[in-house]
Amino acid sequence: MTTVQSYSRNRHTDDSLTLYCLAHAGGSAAVYRRWSDFLPASVRVRPLELPGHGTRIREPLVEDLQLLVAELVRTIRPAADGERFAVFGHSFGAILGVELARRLHQLEVPPVALLVGGRNGPAEPLSHRPIHSLPDDKFVTALSRYGGLPESLLAEPDLLRLFLPAIRNDLRLVETYARPSGPALDVPVTAFAGRRDRLTDAQGVLGWARETTAEFDLTLLPGGHFFLNEPAFPPVLSARLARLTSGAQAVEPSPPLRT
Repeated sequence: MTTVQSYSRNRHTDDSLTLYCLAHAGGSAAVYRRWSDFLPASVRVRPLELPGHGTRIREPLVEDLQLLVAELVRTIRPAADGERFAVFGHSFGAILGVELARRLHQLEVPPVALLVGGRNGPAEPLSHRPIHSLPDDKFVTALSRYGGLPESLLAEPDLLRLFLPAIRNDLRLVETYARPSGPALDVPVTAFAGRRDRLTDAQGVLGWARETTAEFDLTLLPGGHFFLNEPAFPPVLSARLARLTSGAQAVEPSPPLRT
């Protein structure tokens, strides 16, 4: 079963919001280890550690996306019945996130919001040619060219080789993904995009609006694919989550992405 990590310093209260987080391709729960430092006190950060990633790197990778989503559901379903929670997913995690939200909605335990970043909408075509089947050297070159890996990892070749199987598996899942038929969610969706992200495009990011019949907003941020590491991101995310915990209405969407 998927491991739920806890990086929260906050106690449960009536207005608490649990934020389940899903990382980029090859990423681990540790990506979110500092989020509780800047998020509102009412938000409890709960990153989900996938098999074959991070602290579970010795476990077999899950090679089917829907099986992985089913495991995520089994992990959080027991708690979901009795708590307010939202789902955040970045890049590969965005696709996992929307499929998780869809499955939970079918089980009548939907999140109060879905937050996604670094990925075109689920029904949109890829903004790049698939690279998951390339040989290792060309695979790494392509990842570097698109900005699909953190610079810190590219600077450590030995460490990068350790993570390549997970990165390749995750990219295969997302590059071969096709949105299943079915209705849109009826929970608010917030999309974040880096203005210099080469893995998203204008119309593609706006495709997330078609995934909900509720509120949609798009926030553009400085940076590329890993805009999460930019100073501008923490206050924006904090404000969005504060509105969720306070019950305030969402602000007007930011202007469409321009290329």
